[in-house]
Amino acid sequence: MNRVARLKPVLRIAELEVDKAGQMVASASQQLKTEQQKLQQLTSYQQEYGQRMITAGQAGITADQLRMYDRFREQLENALTHQQSRITQCETVLANCKTQWQAKDIRFKSLEKLLVKLEREADVALQKSEQKNHDEFARRSAKRHW
Repeated sequence: MNRVARLKPVLRIAELEVDKAGQMVASASQQLKTEQQKLQQLTSYQQEYGQRMITAGQAGITADQLRMYDRFREQLENALTHQQSRITQCETVLANCKTQWQAKDIRFKSLEKLLVKLEREADVALQKSEQKNHDEFARRSAKRHW
């Protein structure tokens, strides 16, 4: 088996790895967008809730109601902090996926260039061999005619 034939399956595997890494980048990117949307929803809800608290306060509320509003506001703050942490994690995962994809893509392109080079070398060697055979045949034919 020549070098070109041995390299083709390796190139195919590298191509599959690049595709898989690309899918992981897309998935991580989608996950980040989802988490960012959740943060945006929480932020909007926090603003809405704050507005309701102000409106309720202007209308007059009891101390218990105020404590209940305050506890829920704290829960929202915790949820926002947690969601921001999730976004940071997703950004890290996405960055790692991109790095892996780039490394696999560079490897694939290098193998692809190597395969092209080996194919060219094999073509040149084949042409030389054919020319040598042709020359040998012509030389033998010329000897027979003398």
